[in-house]
Amino acid sequence: MTRIKQFLKQIIKFFLISLFIGILVTLVVPYFGNLCTRNSNNKTFDVIIVLGSPASDDCKPGAIMEGRVDKGIELLKLGIAKKILFTGSSVRNNCTEAEVMAAFAISKGISENHILKETRAENTFQNAFYSTKQMKDLHFTSAAIVTSAPHIKRACAVFAKFDIDYSMFPSSNPANISKLQLLFWEFGERMILTHHIIFGYPE
Repeated sequence: MTRIKQFLKQIIKFFLISLFIGILVTLVVPYFGNLCTRNSNNKTFDVIIVLGSPASDDCKPGAIMEGRVDKGIELLKLGIAKKILFTGSSVRNNCTEAEVMAAFAISKGISENHILKETRAENTFQNAFYSTKQMKDLHFTSAAIVTSAPHIKRACAVFAKFDIDYSMFPSSNPANISKLQLLFWEFGERMILTHHIIFGYPE
């Protein structure tokens, strides 16, 4: 019985040390280096890019998506750019994020003439890849990129991989999100960014 107790103590000790190291790495690694090498000082841009977030199963925008679209509309009305590009495929259900965001923007009074859609991206890297590809096809070179505040750092690091001038604009967090939920969200984003920095970005 004593040997079993000692063995269990060693297992618990190993788990706690590993957990501590994992948390420490996650907190520290994202702050090494300049991950946003082309963050622009532009006041106007060719396009506003709004990154997708899963819609509900009935193809209605969730709170996170609404916040991002609202921020994109705000920038459009301020004259930051004349076009707004919504990017996102159907990841969690049959609802294409870009289509849902575009429909929501139109319901808010935005003309279809101002709207562009990118419907293939299934993650942040693909958001950047397909959006910048569409930008090049349109001869656009600069973008105002909108996403949620906890997602800003990771999205900024991803867009730095592509040859455009850009600035990041955070949308408001959902009004009903708790401080604990926000903490877990921010920590989760740091974990994913840490994984990308160490092991590379998914394509």
